[in-house]
Amino acid sequence: MNDKGFGKRLARELPRWQQEGWVSGEGGQAILADLAARQTAPAWASSLALIGALLLGVGVITWFAAHWNEIGKLIKLLLIVFALSASHVAHGLCLTRGALPKLAEGMALLSVLLFGAAIMLIGQIYHIDAHFPDGIALWALGGLLTAWLLGSQPALLASLALAAVWTWTEQFEYQAMNWPLLVYLILAAVPLLLRHDWRLAARGWGALFILWVLGWHAQPWIGQDWELHTQAQAHIRLFALQVLGFAGCWALLQASAHPHARAMRADFLLVVLAGAFVFTFPGFASHETQPAVDLTPWLAALAGTVALYALGITRLVRTSALTAARLRIGIALAVAFALLLATEVLVPRDNDLPALLWNGLFLGLLYWIGDLGMRHGDRVLVNRAFTGFALWLLARYFDTFWTLLDRALFFMAGGILLLAVGGWLERRRKALLRNLEAGRPS
Repeated sequence: MNDKGFGKRLARELPRWQQEGWVSGEGGQAILADLAARQTAPAWASSLALIGALLLGVGVITWFAAHWNEIGKLIKLLLIVFALSASHVAHGLCLTRGALPKLAEGMALLSVLLFGAAIMLIGQIYHIDAHFPDGIALWALGGLLTAWLLGSQPALLASLALAAVWTWTEQFEYQAMNWPLLVYLILAAVPLLLRHDWRLAARGWGALFILWVLGWHAQPWIGQDWELHTQAQAHIRLFALQVLGFAGCWALLQASAHPHARAMRADFLLVVLAGAFVFTFPGFASHETQPAVDLTPWLAALAGTVALYALGITRLVRTSALTAARLRIGIALAVAFALLLATEVLVPRDNDLPALLWNGLFLGLLYWIGDLGMRHGDRVLVNRAFTGFALWLLARYFDTFWTLLDRALFFMAGGILLLAVGGWLERRRKALLRNLEAGRPS
């Protein structure tokens, strides 16, 4: 809920709390005054320092590029050292003497940008010929070190963004699995996040982890002498395992009250729903007869993923406030979800029955997720459920009627249907969210 919506609800609830004797009249007025004071401060003003740091960093890099040939080697090195040192000194002065924390954050971000400029300039000075992504990795590690030393979330966000560019380049451009990123994520970034309440950085960490996992599909990790449809089936198996693993991670995050868990679980749920949605398409997997393969590695991977998934679902069930009947429905859907994914891993599709089962399960998951959002007061879950249903309806409309109707009639009928359904869904979603905000049952 945003600050404005929270303020409106608080203003409605305070009179009742005062009548019950939970809050005094003076206390209620003080609470509203404090909230109003915090809301009147322009949020964009605190971002000017960060924008200024970005502009200054770009300006320094541009200036170096324009005058590079006119500067001697020693002067170049001295300028690099001076620029980095000045940004760190300015950060310390902003915190100790000026009491300007936002400007200090801008200086921390500037130091990360200048460190990247230093890497590129030193590489040019000494004509260093290296693997291109290594320079980005070094830049990301420099940003991570800056975040550690200065306790700066903007520096960590810059480092995460650079790590995303690093792993994208390695996995999608050079087609090499970026295993060192795991060390960066687990041994370096996680301890830093646990020390600070940086929810935006936690969400960036989750997005980077998702990118790394899905980046497996850009790798030629299957032997090049195998036939193409065998590679496709192996990627489908891997994708099914990944969706099941992300579902287990989402369940663990949903069951946790940690602020970082609340920040990351929306993105994990999005990946799970997107993965389940992909399996609803009949043509997703090849219907050709697949050659026999050794399933032993897949069985081992499936066992580990199922263990993670079972742990997450168990934790979610134990912490849920749903009734016993609704929990039974949720458990049945969770079991069906795991069984269908296990089938995709072990048994290649040879007909459209799996897609039919996936469509029914997908609708059941959307219903349960929406209901969970209403019971737990989670607007994100409600919005995810309605968005998923709208996309499913649109996809099934195109699948079913595209070849059956005249094109003009197809678009006209589809337009009328989608306008009507879209209007109903939006009204229903807003009504549910109003009830959720007011604390009333659906």
